[in-house]
Amino acid sequence: MIRLILCLVIFWNVENYFDPFDDPVTSDNDFTIKGAYSWTWPRFYKKRNDIVKTLIACGQQEDGSWQAPCIIGLCEIENFFVLYQLINDTPLSRLGYGIIHRDSPDPRGIDVGLLYRRERFRPAATAFYRIPAQDSSLLGTREILYVRGVLDQRDTLHFFVNHWPSRRGGAQAETNRQAASTLLQRIVDSIGKSSPGARIVVMGDFNDPPQAPALLSLASGRLVNVSAPDTYKYNGAWECMDQFLVSETLYRELEYVKVARLPHLLERDQTHLGHKPKRTYQGPAYKGGISDHLPITLKFITFVSYGISTRKDTPDGSVLCH
Repeated sequence: MIRLILCLVIFWNVENYFDPFDDPVTSDNDFTIKGAYSWTWPRFYKKRNDIVKTLIACGQQEDGSWQAPCIIGLCEIENFFVLYQLINDTPLSRLGYGIIHRDSPDPRGIDVGLLYRRERFRPAATAFYRIPAQDSSLLGTREILYVRGVLDQRDTLHFFVNHWPSRRGGAQAETNRQAASTLLQRIVDSIGKSSPGARIVVMGDFNDPPQAPALLSLASGRLVNVSAPDTYKYNGAWECMDQFLVSETLYRELEYVKVARLPHLLERDQTHLGHKPKRTYQGPAYKGGISDHLPITLKFITFVSYGISTRKDTPDGSVLCH
């Protein structure tokens, strides 16, 4: 009997996932108890629990089965604490996730991070790459997170988590995103040269659609853009800001790429037609949603086993954070 072993990957911009503490090093004052958004502990806990509810829902398969997400890339997270809350004080605690994260130089204090199931994935190397500016200094923005590890004790994978510079700033902002693209492409090329068959997954909020020059140049090398449309709505038009790019070796093993258009993530668009993501805040008004971005999911074959397996995807209850 042939049994396919599959890996489910999720990426999500969770939009201002802050704790209510005041961090004196960053500009997080709005998201504190006395701040402009009155960011209280009950509101934090609701957002945390709704993020977990969504991550669990992303594991629901069309045949009625459920698969625990193996790798979860997140952006717009404030710090290690908010990730620790996700995997320890919620139903995710039973699935044994680890954390890879460090504080970025972003002035607001928002970072990227990666969660992984310790039962299936063993990190072997991590790096955080800062994006260079035109004058050879380093931009004060989110870093590119790189993780290499072994999946299911036999399959080496390379993961990148991105949150590229904002579209605010016109031509300079576009230049900054191109710098992020050039840096990422250089790292991917280096991996490809040392390991020609390397299996690579690049995920992120790129603040650019797939047809933008910075993404086209990235996909013209060793990567294939496999993104599904409509993850973010701006002025009534859906856009694809959140994307997956994979190496050709992994592209051949893809099962699907989807946008998680779950009902609890959406609300009626009162200004334009259809629906839009339900945000936590609309201006200063608390709306109780989660994010202005929708999660994206990718599933691929990691290897094929022969014979009947008794292994089950059950929680082990242990957590180890890196």
